[in-house]
Amino acid sequence: MKRIGHLARTLAALSLIMLLSSCYIPDKFRGELRISRFGDYALTYEGDLIFAPILHAYAEGRITPENEEERHNNIYKDLVRDTAIKDLKKAGKGRFHVKYERQGRLAKVQLSSFLRRDARLISLKSNEDGTIIIDANGVKASDAQRMAELGIGMEGEFRITTDGKVMKHNATEVRAFGAYQVFIWRIENALSPTPTLVFLRDPDPARPL
Repeated sequence: MKRIGHLARTLAALSLIMLLSSCYIPDKFRGELRISRFGDYALTYEGDLIFAPILHAYAEGRITPENEEERHNNIYKDLVRDTAIKDLKKAGKGRFHVKYERQGRLAKVQLSSFLRRDARLISLKSNEDGTIIIDANGVKASDAQRMAELGIGMEGEFRITTDGKVMKHNATEVRAFGAYQVFIWRIENALSPTPTLVFLRDPDPARPL
């Protein structure tokens, strides 16, 4: 019975690692997306990113004093190749403190992701019908429990500031700021609602797509 229980726990942990095999988990962060009704945007993030797979390696004793620095250097190299990362510091145990700044303008049809498509925390998608969909990467309840078992937290605040015609959102709070609205999500843990917002883009006569 003990062997069966150990096997079940191992398989559960492995299934999480497969799910998060190329993922970074945000924690202790403040992020903001400023996006105009025309699709111009500026995204900032300051906080921690945790490389989830290495936590399982720690739990299994596969991280040793001899290989720990090399493993963290490899993760550092993966992150630092993104030119939008303006500051990056190792914080130990697979955790990195990150300052991220990115600007752009969505084309008529485009998918843009932070950090990138194979490690997506949030995506901006513009569609042929003029809608722009902003979605964060969600975590299932079962996976959130496994994250807790591996010591992975997820706490912070995310904001979207826009003058677009918002059609749908699930923000914790909405504030008016002149011609803009500020949508605020307070993330307490992995089970908190995943930020999502949809608005209808306005055509920009000065800068046609």
